[in-house]
Amino acid sequence: MALASAALPEGLFFDLVSEEEVRSVHALEVQGKVPFQLTQRFPPEEAATIEKLSFRQKNAQELFLGAFVPQTDSGRTLLGYIDGVLSSESTLTSESMSTHDPGARTVLIHGVCVSPNVRGRGIANALLSEYQRRLVAAGSYDRVLLIAHEDKASLYERVGFKSRGISSITFAGTPWLELEWVVPVDTIDSQGTSQAEITPRLLAALQNQSALPPRNGQLFSSFEKGALHDSQTLNRFDLLCVNERCGSIILKRGVAVLHERESVQLEPAGISHPDLPGLPPPPKKTQWWLVTPSPMLFENIGFSNPVHLDKPLKLLACAECDLGPVGWCEPGGNEFWVACQRVRYGT
Repeated sequence: MALASAALPEGLFFDLVSEEEVRSVHALEVQGKVPFQLTQRFPPEEAATIEKLSFRQKNAQELFLGAFVPQTDSGRTLLGYIDGVLSSESTLTSESMSTHDPGARTVLIHGVCVSPNVRGRGIANALLSEYQRRLVAAGSYDRVLLIAHEDKASLYERVGFKSRGISSITFAGTPWLELEWVVPVDTIDSQGTSQAEITPRLLAALQNQSALPPRNGQLFSSFEKGALHDSQTLNRFDLLCVNERCGSIILKRGVAVLHERESVQLEPAGISHPDLPGLPPPPKKTQWWLVTPSPMLFENIGFSNPVHLDKPLKLLACAECDLGPVGWCEPGGNEFWVACQRVRYGT
């Protein structure tokens, strides 16, 4: 099914992953678990092996869904995927995640991954929504379980998942949250038509619509010097996601203090995102918004696991669309720095 959206790649469609495409899946799996990438904030050891992916494709193909765009040679390019297995267990365990129980009614999702080249365009949300739609239509499943790091839970909560607390699984040495989505039950209306009892939240996700239009704001480069802050150098405007298709509020006005300080290398050399303005290379100086002493001052922000670029840092991204990095902080620190060039200003 193709989705028409200004945010999504042209021609995007969803289909089951074939056996021949497992190697492409594995390539995305490895790419998606590189630590500096913000859509998947996992260390490399969490990447599934090609043998595990092949097992899931062979034994649970109906739960292995890909997001594709067509190629000119009538082929297709994989942009993202979700893979899972079935279990008769009521919770996630290391044992249940390593097996597949045909005929069981609980879906265990192993991975949700999107190519680093197309992140921040709503693909993960659209892929999850299509996955849920197919599970509802099948009528063969009761619930979906998955584990996620706490800073990624909002992605799943936006499409109806609810936290069940800390998981018993401590894969790769870090704690995880277990999340559950109860599959809506089909009912029969007075005309005899089957209708799924879909929650309003899921319905909004399936329609790929937002209740409010995005706030686009203006770019840093459009303002004259001194126009963005008040007499106390506090931000005069709301800081918005720089992604025009998102525009969510990252920080309210009057919270951050403007500073000029040395630039920071937020991406490895040669890596960039077309929606993120470049920063000058260190040691050149640039403009930053400083938020302190707590991340709770943000309206909407996501954090990566510590990454090692010039020094250990946690990278900041928009928690709504995952576009980033827009800033950084030191692990365990209480100063949060947002690049002035990498946000828009709600005027």
